Amino acid sequence: MAEASGTGTRGGATMGRWARRWLRTCRGVPVRALDRLGRDENAPEQRIHEFRRLMKAWRALLKLAPPGLSEQARAVRAAAGRLRRSFGPSRDMAVIAGVLRKLCPDRAPTDDAEAAAGTWLHDQGDAVRAELHRLSAAMAEWSLADEADDFLVRACGRSYRRARRQSRRDARRMGIERLHDWRSAVVDLSCQLGFLAPAESAGLRRQAVLAERLRSRLGRAIDLDMARTYLAAGAGMAAGERLAQEIERRIVRQRRRAAKLADRLLARRPGRLRDRLGDAMRRHPPGRAGLA
Repeated sequence: MAEASGTGTRGGATMGRWARRWLRTCRGVPVRALDRLGRDENAPEQRIHEFRRLMKAWRALLKLAPPGLSEQARAVRAAAGRLRRSFGPSRDMAVIAGVLRKLCPDRAPTDDAEAAAGTWLHDQGDAVRAELHRLSAAMAEWSLADEADDFLVRACGRSYRRARRQSRRDARRMGIERLHDWRSAVVDLSCQLGFLAPAESAGLRRQAVLAERLRSRLGRAIDLDMARTYLAAGAGMAAGERLAQEIERRIVRQRRRAAKLADRLLARRPGRLRDRLGDAMRRHPPGRAGLA
């Protein structure tokens, strides 16, 4: 009995380390975001892409917050979402231009996406930086006192359940709005598993890789649909029927591959994933766990 009790005590201490690592990582995101925006050696559209991706990861980690911090985390998540959306039009323009440059350069947007991204950074940059400083100061007041040690595992289990439930509708036939919603759930799961799965757990690391691959497939399908919509809203697709068919073929291919990845990623019941993750985290401390 003494050995079992010791094992439980060590597991609880390890989970406490994971919780503190989670809090430090959340607090550190504003600094990383400011660094992303300030990298003048990178093209403006790349800086915006990296910033928006970091905001998504931050929101995903904030969804792991314990009950005692749920209201505060919800407020920061909402602010991070607004920051991400503030650069949305610039990012959409860059995506459409990138897709069409590969498929049909003469139909790519005539506006310079890089110049537009630079303008957005110039116009929005000061307000974004001020908001990041405000959020950083707010999170400095957060405390994990009296929180249950397993809140990270339970919250990640909820994300897995949400992604699994939404996958019941075949990705090959989902409407674009449902596909967007499902991808949001997959983004949360990918970021959370990438942060929580210990490096020593090969099985869970494979799950994290699968989640990231599924996220990428769904993103490509959505980007292609955005380019298709852009073309249809412009001069029409009548003169570019072959291009329209090629975009459709690529969308179908990405959706089909996403469906296969989802079958592999989401095969386990949520309870089994949660138990496996909790056991691995109790046995292995966080080490260098962090956001990619």
